[in-house]
Amino acid sequence: MKDFLFFIMKKLLTLFFFAFLTISYSDQNSPELDILFEDLYNVQDITQQNKIVSNIWSEWMKIDNPESQKIMDMVPYFFQTRNYDEAIEALSYVIEQEPNFSEAYNKRATFYFMMGDFENSMKDIEATLALEPRHFGALDGMSRILITYKKYEQAFQVYEEMMSLMPNDVTLHMKMDRLNKLIFDDA
Repeated sequence: MKDFLFFIMKKLLTLFFFAFLTISYSDQNSPELDILFEDLYNVQDITQQNKIVSNIWSEWMKIDNPESQKIMDMVPYFFQTRNYDEAIEALSYVIEQEPNFSEAYNKRATFYFMMGDFENSMKDIEATLALEPRHFGALDGMSRILITYKKYEQAFQVYEEMMSLMPNDVTLHMKMDRLNKLIFDDA
């Protein structure tokens, strides 16, 4: 009986181990992000802010799936070569493999945006934000699309949402000032 229980326990542990290996860790779940976003909210120095933002992007780009990570590591290559169709195909594959990986949606949204496909870009931005509501890159992309469609008030609301994440961002303040001018010029 003792041997049988040992055998069963060994099998259960093996199954648990393999189940654990197949669960991948997605970027937006990184425990580092809460700390980084708190730092981003409080930072006053632009140099420090840029470091924090860079660290957030680094966390967002990580995926605990070697094949998907290789594709994500190729994103700069796709940008440099302007091979947007190939990028979208590769990122669609990552999304198929890792449907909860927010940064794959965000990067694909960026490529759609660069191709002028604002409808698909907005769909991917919405998917990104559903997975990572603090994604300031996706929020910025959303506001750019809204500005393109002259939906200035909605774009301003998105910028206000970004302000709740990064209230001391000088660039964001400048974008809001320019948008305010568009709103008043359009009135």
